[in-house]
Amino acid sequence: MNRIMKVTKLHLNKISTFALVPPQIVGFVLIVSIIIALVIQRASDGAIDAAYVDGARSNSAIVWSLPGFLIYYGVQAVATSYPFALALGTTRRNFILGTMLANALQALYIAVMLVVLLGIELATGHWFMNAYVLDVYAVGSGNAWTLFATAFVGVMLCLTIGGFFGAVWVRFGAKGPTVVAIVLGLGLALTLLAVAPRLGEIFASITYSGLAVAAAIIVVLGLAGTWLAMRRASVR
Repeated sequence: MNRIMKVTKLHLNKISTFALVPPQIVGFVLIVSIIIALVIQRASDGAIDAAYVDGARSNSAIVWSLPGFLIYYGVQAVATSYPFALALGTTRRNFILGTMLANALQALYIAVMLVVLLGIELATGHWFMNAYVLDVYAVGSGNAWTLFATAFVGVMLCLTIGGFFGAVWVRFGAKGPTVVAIVLGLGLALTLLAVAPRLGEIFASITYSGLAVAAAIIVVLGLAGTWLAMRRASVR
């Protein structure tokens, strides 16, 4: 357990990236969303009606704002820390478990941050400007527990995917992630082709709990793939 915690602390040494970049990204999304909301309000003579609220709550910018950074962070967390960790005597198993714990802390941090911002948004009448950023359909329509669960699982998913591709890069070199991405993309395309006649039915049956289960399964598969890739990965 002590060695696992040492790996976690190794990842937390990058505290500026860990703690400062996510709120900067969210802050930028908040500012842009407020500006867009003001533009829409001015264009409609400031009318705040049910149609406006419905459209504003369809804003999914917060959902798409962090995945790019998180996947990158997951890649570099494995690719850059792995050689140093093994040089200090950490086993591959402990490295993966320590990285998973660091990912969980990152997910918890971001989830709590978003819930706090949701509380501020609701308390201020949507930033005093009827700007909907976190009180949106995509993350629970103002339900703090749904937002927390969505954020935690989503962050874990992105970090795990990034870590998997980082492990593939360490194991197979620069071409490894490209080949894996092509294979996964092809597999996804063939799957969609096979279920195409029932896509409407499938999308209609999607629920938050179903998405959470699917994300959890992908996280487990991603960790398993990371382990398999790193079992014979050399220290570069």
